[in-house]
Amino acid sequence: MTVVGTRTTLALGHEHRRWIIINAIVVTAFVNAALNATIAWVSSAGERSVPLVSIPLFQKASTLTDTLGMLFVLPFLTTLLETASIRREQGLGRLAPLRLGPAYARWLSRLPSRPLRRAAVFGLGCLVILGPICALLLFGTDFGRIAQSTFVLYMAIFGVSLGMVVTPLIAVAAMAERTLPETQ
Repeated sequence: MTVVGTRTTLALGHEHRRWIIINAIVVTAFVNAALNATIAWVSSAGERSVPLVSIPLFQKASTLTDTLGMLFVLPFLTTLLETASIRREQGLGRLAPLRLGPAYARWLSRLPSRPLRRAAVFGLGCLVILGPICALLLFGTDFGRIAQSTFVLYMAIFGVSLGMVVTPLIAVAAMAERTLPETQ
């Protein structure tokens, strides 16, 4: 941790920065693009266009429900997969546990130590914080009914964008979990 002016910044070591850039940003971007485009394509198969809102029992996909679903599912699954990957790397001695300054350690120690619980916290947190913003943007821009191909592209881009925001944070939490005080 370094202090710049009156602001505290997170100073990651070279190996941690490298892991985050390669695994949490680059690899995850490709995985999120391919996976989310595939899921969007399958969920809207046979539809010429996708509405902004639909009743899930009667229509396969809608922009709003799929966006809100991704806000929970992507961070949830990312937490489980990334935590397992980082634990493996640390267990093999290829990635040292991340040591954080007191301010960051206090904040991260409030997260559950069990991956399933931490995944739920990240998923619900993203949904609660970003869900209303996304809904307002979709309704405010009169997003409306879009072509299936546009929906697939939107979901791929949204998945990559969301992943680029949450995945590095999830990685830092997993890298530092061995150095934090025990929680739940």
